[in-house]
Amino acid sequence: MTSRELTITGYLTVLAALVVLQVAAVRKPERLPSLGRVFTHVMRTRTGRVGVLVAWAWLGLHFFAK
Repeated sequence: MTSRELTITGYLTVLAALVVLQVAAVRKPERLPSLGRVFTHVMRTRTGRVGVLVAWAWLGLHFFAK
């Protein structure tokens, strides 16, 4: 397995984990907050908004830059 394949597998694993967590949050909202609730909580502060912006830029840089 090349390092590129390993990296893609890692990203797909993280994506699958997020999907599983979201499904679990929708099925039992009292135990686990949904992704929307987490983002609502994070975006309340300036630090949270900057963190989301930096994370979004990092993802864009790694997925769309060549």
